Amino acid sequence: MGIFEIKTHLSRVCEDVAQTGESVLITRRGKPFVQIAPLENEQKTGSSIWNARDEFLESNDHTDDFLEPDRRVDPFYSPFETEDPEHTE
Repeated sequence: MGIFEIKTHLSRVCEDVAQTGESVLITRRGKPFVQIAPLENEQKTGSSIWNARDEFLESNDHTDDFLEPDRRVDPFYSPFETEDPEHTE
């Protein structure tokens, strides 16, 4: 596929590569130039440290010595507020 054609249809080509798993060779003036290749599954799913953490927690091979941190985000929390809502006088 020529580089001019890629410029015109890049998003469609990228979607096709992701769906089919097949690489696309891009040419410039009829010579191979670059290649668009799909990511491997591990790269798509994110950080492997979080996957390892989830597997560890699911394995029940750990103790409950430590509480798991609250990872929810409070949309109304502002670190710049001067008053602490939990400690009102």
